[in-house]
Amino acid sequence: MLKLSSRERKSYKEFLKRFAVVREEVSVDMDSFDYGFYMYGLQHYGNMPLIEHLEYQEMNRMEELVIAIDTSGSCTTETVRRFMEETYGILSDHENFFRKMNLYIIQCDSFIQDCAHITCEKDWERYLGNLQIHGRGGTDFRPVFEYVETLRSEGKLRKLKGLLYFTDGDGIYPQRPATYQTAFVFYHEKALHQQVPIWAAKLYLDDENFRQ
Repeated sequence: MLKLSSRERKSYKEFLKRFAVVREEVSVDMDSFDYGFYMYGLQHYGNMPLIEHLEYQEMNRMEELVIAIDTSGSCTTETVRRFMEETYGILSDHENFFRKMNLYIIQCDSFIQDCAHITCEKDWERYLGNLQIHGRGGTDFRPVFEYVETLRSEGKLRKLKGLLYFTDGDGIYPQRPATYQTAFVFYHEKALHQQVPIWAAKLYLDDENFRQ
């Protein structure tokens, strides 16, 4: 009873914000626009504004992210598709992700089966439009974390803030904690989810979350 009452209930969108970083992006910053100096220049210096608005603005958005998909036989294609569409709906919003994405989608059962590099919204649309699940073997989560370290060592991931792993939870978990935030995402709660390491977060998506 105490365990249940102490749980936080957050929206999936709110949860993803923990992976955000602050950096500048090309964007008109109207908050820094001073109309007084601007109009003074137009009136006294031959239509030459003294101060222009800033062309860069500090944004708090996601920049790099890894999404891993458990492609063992226990995760249906339809469930995976619903999860990916829900995630796409959030990340494709420019308020949540920078225009230039650095996103890797990794499919894995006991081995890495597929890896897609997403750099823009069109890449997302193509991936979802041609989504195919590869694998259907057993479940071992460790290869994904090893592959992420390979991407980091090759310089393909430089500012990784987090990894989302969509799974039913029945598999071999890594013992060593990752140096980035990790969340195992489940569709409905099961007793075997207690095996998740203490250094990783658990997120449950039910039918209501998928409808949001």
